[in-house]
Amino acid sequence: MKRRSFCTWVLTTMTTSLATAQEPEVGLALAPGELEVQPSFETCSYYYRPKDAADGGPFAVEFRERGASDWRRGFEAVSDLPEGVWKGSLFGLREDSHWEVRVLSAAGQAVARAAFRTWSSHPPVARVVDLSEISAEKLREGLVISDRGAPDGWIRYTAPEGWVLRRDYDVQDPLDAAITFRGARYVILDGVTVAGGRRYAVQVDDCDSVRVRNCDLSGWGRVGVQQFTNDGNLGKYVDARGDVINLDAGVEIHRSARTVVERCYLHDPRHRANAWMFSHPTGPCAVHVNRTRGGTVLRWNDMVGSDEHRWNDVIESSQNSSPTGGFFRDSDAYGNYLAFGNDDGVELEGGGMNVRFYGNKIEGTTCGVSTGACILGPQYVFGNLIANPGDESGLSLMFFKNSHRVEQGGRRYFVGNTLYGPDCSAYGSYGRGALPRRIGFMRNNLFVCNDSRLPGEWGAREDFDNDLFWAGSRGEKSAPFLEGLRALGQERHGLAADPRLAGPNGGDYRLSPDSPARGRAAAVANLCAAGDDLGAFTAARRELPDRPLALRAEPRQLNFAAPGETRQAELVVSLPAGEARPCRFRVRQNRAFDWFTVTPAAGEVAPGGSLTLTVTVDPARLRGRPLFKGAFLVRTPEGLSRPISVYARGEFREDPRPAAAPDTVYVEAAKHAGATPGGRHVLLAAEAGAQTLEAEVTLPRAGEYALLARAAVEGGVLGSRAFELTLDDAGEPAAISFSADYNWNVGDERFRVVWLHALGRLEAGKHRLRLRAVRGALKVSELILTQHPAVFFPQHWQRERPPAADQGAR
Repeated sequence: MKRRSFCTWVLTTMTTSLATAQEPEVGLALAPGELEVQPSFETCSYYYRPKDAADGGPFAVEFRERGASDWRRGFEAVSDLPEGVWKGSLFGLREDSHWEVRVLSAAGQAVARAAFRTWSSHPPVARVVDLSEISAEKLREGLVISDRGAPDGWIRYTAPEGWVLRRDYDVQDPLDAAITFRGARYVILDGVTVAGGRRYAVQVDDCDSVRVRNCDLSGWGRVGVQQFTNDGNLGKYVDARGDVINLDAGVEIHRSARTVVERCYLHDPRHRANAWMFSHPTGPCAVHVNRTRGGTVLRWNDMVGSDEHRWNDVIESSQNSSPTGGFFRDSDAYGNYLAFGNDDGVELEGGGMNVRFYGNKIEGTTCGVSTGACILGPQYVFGNLIANPGDESGLSLMFFKNSHRVEQGGRRYFVGNTLYGPDCSAYGSYGRGALPRRIGFMRNNLFVCNDSRLPGEWGAREDFDNDLFWAGSRGEKSAPFLEGLRALGQERHGLAADPRLAGPNGGDYRLSPDSPARGRAAAVANLCAAGDDLGAFTAARRELPDRPLALRAEPRQLNFAAPGETRQAELVVSLPAGEARPCRFRVRQNRAFDWFTVTPAAGEVAPGGSLTLTVTVDPARLRGRPLFKGAFLVRTPEGLSRPISVYARGEFREDPRPAAAPDTVYVEAAKHAGATPGGRHVLLAAEAGAQTLEAEVTLPRAGEYALLARAAVEGGVLGSRAFELTLDDAGEPAAISFSADYNWNVGDERFRVVWLHALGRLEAGKHRLRLRAVRGALKVSELILTQHPAVFFPQHWQRERPPAADQGAR
């Protein structure tokens, strides 16, 4: 490809560039007796260094709004890393208001005080720039914003409704983003639609106080070819430069302080992430945070993937092994909807020092929240809903993931969350290198889960109590699971019981009036009062994601049966009678969700009124996978929304001999040595007496071949298997190691196609192969030698559907 010539137009109102800030340091530069506070909109971090190094505490923290008479007790202060500093967070603050905080000694004496003001959602704007007035030629050259406003005079970039900033894909594009903020200060991007960007729609690089507000971001990222190799790149996508596609984000935040992304709709990246069935996922994400300088806030955003365009992690972090990695410190993510990723809903990894994740909803991801590694801590995960877990092929692992390869000692607090996924485990171990002290804390969570991943001996030093567990298809595994935790000294007041939720099939995960979880919460200072309900829903938090929006939509989830049975469903949008003005809305859905429509597509609801929406699925488009997963947004002009989940059973008939894979050879295991008498498979197992599968095949054409197997996993989906492959009795056997990590199945015995090995170039004619188990077991129904391996995996089938009539934005 001929390299295009680009120049860059830099928007700036000052000739002085923003100097690069120093690398953030873990060590807090606090003098003895000093109290540092770092406020946000409704939270505040604090750090206190005792006057006397010999004073080991403990210390408590109290706070109040200026002018109030009573002090409120804050969540417990901790002192671990960095040593000698007591730290923690304050919650439930009112934005744009003045507060006082004090530190109390063990004797109850105030030893330090500070005052602070929380952030405002409406900073003063000194100048407005209309992007639509910039010439198309200059926009093609590239948009880099380096303006420097001031705390009392921000600069706002905006555009009229309907105007779109497009940046077409060019692998040679010297700009990574459609819009780049570089060295900017006190700048707002407000109400702009962006379609494109080589890697990012918006990049925030080396900035301070940049806000991305009420923007529609789509169509960014690189495109590539899926790899079928014998290394860690198996299944990943590689671009034209040979680079693995990863970390391409709707918003990338790099080495920047006080970045706010709010009320944005991030959807339909150009490409997709691979599933765990091949290797660790890589691919696009909605938001990427990398060595931020603290103060990052992600709130009230809709980050909606799809099976055609799966996220890797919905919110992804980098430098996860570094204390300054990821969000690093003093950051919030709340009120967000995070949907349809092949790995985590959110990575709260890296430093994790006073990083807070609350009031969010995560749906359709392999894991929910990852706090591994949390190197510094403390991290807080509270009041969240995680539901319908699972990647594109149905694999779900754990709600709270903690494992990492580096030593991690930061404390993590999980309080009052609702976790609903019968095939998902509750809490993952820390992996290698967890410090020998308590770093995990759980209270008042409600788990509908499986009974796997019972903590090992490390669980004895944790602090888990007063959580509810409902495990197994009918809860039959709940009591043994809870007893296993109690044997470790945990969950003394835990409960094994059906939580009796109001209507999970309709997306209502609130408690029924007769739920045993009502009124059972233990007190957790500044987060839960004694006698509150277990789980995420409280009197003050009736909807998740939690947003300052009075508009309601019920049901919150629609389920359609097999194609042709039920084609329409209704939901009601309403507004409480006490609201001061009507609420306008528009229905928004990903371009990939072309298999359903919503009418009317826009409307207005008066106070005390309601409006019925009709959702219609197109049976002709429900092809290529057994379950279609999607969502749409009832979204206001201000960028706040109510997300509605949509699930539809599809027409699913796998073609075991696809026409798109010519010159493929199929070896039926039942016709070869080791087959089960009268059966359809060979059991390859590492135990004594295991059989070896040997076969002679004739290839019709020379080419690059791969070896697949249609197989069923012995002993469950998870777990590593290892085999030796000998081809034509030449050289040392090839080692094959894989994890059959996916649930997509064909038939009652769950036989599925799994990847085994890239065979390289083979000539036409006869070849002999031998497959022997080294670790684990596998039932092999047939071997497949093909030059077209992608055709046999679900992501290929998902594309085999009629083209959409309307490929435009929805």
